[in-house]
Amino acid sequence: MNRKLTAILVGAAISGMAAPLTATPATAASPLLGASASAYGSYVVVGGVVRSGPTALAGISCTTSFGKSAVASSAAGDVPAGSVGATRTSATTSTTTTGHSSRGSSTTSGVNLLKGLVHADNVTSTSAATRSVAGALAGSNQSQFLGLKVGGRSLNSVPAPNSAVTLRTSSGAAFATVYLNQQTKSVVGNELRVATTALRVVITGSNPLGLPVGSRMDVGVSRATLTGPVSGLVGGFGYATSASHPDGSASSSRTALAGVPCTGGSGQATLASATVPTLVATGTATTDVLSKVTSTLRSSWARNTINAPRVLGGLISVDSVVAETSARQSSPGAVPVLADASRFVGLRIPGLPAISSSVRPNTVVTVPGVGKVTLHKVVRTSKSIEVVMIEIVTDRVRGNLPTGSVVRIGSSVTSLL
Repeated sequence: MNRKLTAILVGAAISGMAAPLTATPATAASPLLGASASAYGSYVVVGGVVRSGPTALAGISCTTSFGKSAVASSAAGDVPAGSVGATRTSATTSTTTTGHSSRGSSTTSGVNLLKGLVHADNVTSTSAATRSVAGALAGSNQSQFLGLKVGGRSLNSVPAPNSAVTLRTSSGAAFATVYLNQQTKSVVGNELRVATTALRVVITGSNPLGLPVGSRMDVGVSRATLTGPVSGLVGGFGYATSASHPDGSASSSRTALAGVPCTGGSGQATLASATVPTLVATGTATTDVLSKVTSTLRSSWARNTINAPRVLGGLISVDSVVAETSARQSSPGAVPVLADASRFVGLRIPGLPAISSSVRPNTVVTVPGVGKVTLHKVVRTSKSIEVVMIEIVTDRVRGNLPTGSVVRIGSSVTSLL
């Protein structure tokens, strides 16, 4: 599960090293550095199904630019057997006279999990990766709590790193483990990776709440990386579903989200189902990502596969959806090759018999009761390609989705940076 969670953030944020980088192009005295950062408030998986999160995801994807920032927020909401309050997150990359840094930070209020067995008035998580002018790498992790109680017992506001508390039933049987201040720092190749999860609850046995074994609740997650020197980076990600309000704020977070590793590697995220409440339901959703970066080659690949997605119970239905893109540069200076291998199997829209699995890219139709629908949407630049297999702009209120909300099903993005 940790591998999957890492994959989620590796390219939705993640990668530095060398002498100071300024806004001017890199030179022999100023090697090119890479950076990324991310943070989110909560992430809840119950029985293999994401029920909440990643909420308020703020991320800076693989980049060689410093002085960037991103922020996000979300309102209070319910989670299975509990609730979380408002969340604020931020991600930054910066440079000063002393060196370079990337940083992710998350603050969530009013955390109440497992019917009050895990409680905190406030949860803060911060991860930072730095490199001095002299080239020294350093990572820092911080988790801080206000009003932390586990099993009715008050605990330290700054728990020891990687500590754990066992929750037991009235008969003494262990049914959950509460992990506090989980933190890692590692150097992989020339990449410094820092990660912090302030609070994680894992269901380990039969419990009075009826939660399946393996269910997990994370609160306060942050990541930061620095990579360098680099000759170039790659980027990209894939996901199954998402929904946003007309102003761009997230209504339903990206599900089965996995990011392409900036400097090479692989990852995967899998869910038993993915949903946009009141509108979209799917079967199994899996995202696979792969990248390679050498002195002569850069490549990025992302594929999201969704089984049996349904919109409003069948106004739009598909046996399976594959969103698959790749970006490749075979040698320095070579023209990037961008590929789209996305496809539908068994696409059906009752009332529009001309629409089938062989629908042409960027086909736009109006589906009564749903709204404006773009099928196999493709957006290209000279170094990137993005595919959204089904994009809906709603024509009426659907649950907490106002008119004009944007819902996406099956997405893949790959790029060369």
